[in-house]
Amino acid sequence: MAVAAIGAVWWAQRPDPAVMHVFSGVRGPKGRARVVEPPRANIADFDRGGPHRLAILVTDPQSGWLGLVRGFRSHGVPVTVTQNPAKALRHRVVLVYPIVSGRVLDGAQLRALAGHVRAGGTVLAFNLAGGGLGELFGVGAGAESNMRTRLRWTTPAGEPRTDELAVSSARETRIATFGYAPTTTRVLARFEDGATAAACRTVVGQACVLGVDLGAFAQRAMNGRAEVVSRSYVNAYEPSLDVLFRWVRDLYVAGEPMPWLISTAPAGKQVSILLSHDIDAGTSPANSVTYAQALKARGLSATFFVQTKYMKDYNDVAFFNDAAVAATRRLVSSGMDVGSHTVAHSREFESMPLGEGRERYPAYRPFVEGERAVRDATILGELRVSKYLLDRLAGAQVRSFRPGRLSYPFSLPQALEATGYRYSSSLTANMALTHLPFQLTDSRGDGALQPVWEFPVAIEDELPPSLGDRLDAADRLVGQIARDRGVATILIHPNVTDHKLAFETVLADRWRDRAWIGSISAFGDWWRARDALDTDVALHDGRWVLQAAAPLGAADVAVILPKARRREVRLNLPANGAVTHALP
Repeated sequence: MAVAAIGAVWWAQRPDPAVMHVFSGVRGPKGRARVVEPPRANIADFDRGGPHRLAILVTDPQSGWLGLVRGFRSHGVPVTVTQNPAKALRHRVVLVYPIVSGRVLDGAQLRALAGHVRAGGTVLAFNLAGGGLGELFGVGAGAESNMRTRLRWTTPAGEPRTDELAVSSARETRIATFGYAPTTTRVLARFEDGATAAACRTVVGQACVLGVDLGAFAQRAMNGRAEVVSRSYVNAYEPSLDVLFRWVRDLYVAGEPMPWLISTAPAGKQVSILLSHDIDAGTSPANSVTYAQALKARGLSATFFVQTKYMKDYNDVAFFNDAAVAATRRLVSSGMDVGSHTVAHSREFESMPLGEGRERYPAYRPFVEGERAVRDATILGELRVSKYLLDRLAGAQVRSFRPGRLSYPFSLPQALEATGYRYSSSLTANMALTHLPFQLTDSRGDGALQPVWEFPVAIEDELPPSLGDRLDAADRLVGQIARDRGVATILIHPNVTDHKLAFETVLADRWRDRAWIGSISAFGDWWRARDALDTDVALHDGRWVLQAAAPLGAADVAVILPKARRREVRLNLPANGAVTHALP
């Protein structure tokens, strides 16, 4: 025991140069990273805005309503969230979530919903469980089930390219669905058992049902808890969540006299392509400079996620050395974005303890012992030490993070916030069932938002065939994502140049006139500012006006006005700027 104790002290105090690369005089970071539990999101936080927004009437505050907020924000749909039926019914389009029933709404409120439709409004229900409104909606009683896994549109419904969606899993915990028996409604989608999944009945206005708990589904997907629902892992189009939100978006646009949307791509662009590189092999630091030179020659930037691997272990040699630091400095000086790719790059990152937040180099020495074994490693240590070294040694300003092997711990959102990160790229778009970024929640749960945004990976380079043989397939995938102004995040390991570098440059050349192309941090700044925009449309003296306030500024943010003569207004505002536009 005494010998073991002495060895432990030596390991903590005297790094072995054969095992660890030591940067002389480097000690840090100072201080402590503290994980602070954020306040729970409250419905009142989103109960604001004028009557021309989409209204979400929450009938159960313990439901997944926050998933609706996150999803509609990503899709640029303005919403008001309220528990007040009278306030919701001032809006032309109302979602009643999650349930319509005499248990949650009284007789007068149920009659008001029916009167809203008969007066030309739109009401969308998810679980039409009672209240005597079946005749209005044109359906019989809904049958709840957690065994359904697929939804198929019976008409194009604006989505002719994706007529079947994954909505649940046959293998693990499932999302509740509600299958309806149509009577007089128009069926738009069915589940695989034939039950009606989506339908609308026109009665002056529209009474619609969607048999998927969209809020809970969105929370599950965006929290990285729907991995078994997707039909593929990556490198394929998987918009199951997007299509449902776009269907509701289209109901809002159709039913609101003056709807507006915030574009999901910078003004004038069809799609956003985020170029990223994982530097996690001995040849990658030097090769990354070659990639950066090729991009800079095209006037482009990209993110390089650098593993600060200063320990020799099961995975590799300690390749984050003086030469790697010099290469990283060249990335920074050439205008590239440098992010963290951890210290250890362990598959067990998702199982590591959170840590105390005092981890410092050189005392922090994570050691990978095998595919599923690592010691002396913590989540906070991986985040804060890697960021410190990249900032301190290479002059980077690290704000983006990607875990090795996309290993995704539940505590990652709050750990990122505690250590100064703002942007994450930690799961694939197929796992999240969306090709748009979104804001993360504390512990990947339902209760509280964290000021960190996820940019899921759409295309990667490790699955066969080789990346160079997938150029046309990737081009088609970007084209699919571009149809709805989505985001295609590309992950490349620059362990070699040849076919991978050719793939990146040719794809960029094909899309450069139609796409915003750049780094995760640069686009993240644009997206975060876009998310913070507060916009409204109002009728003043018989004229429509658009009002916009930009707490974080706005740069080439397009406000889309489907029913105005001027279909688009571009916003360019400084931080805390505001503007009012008269709409012709």
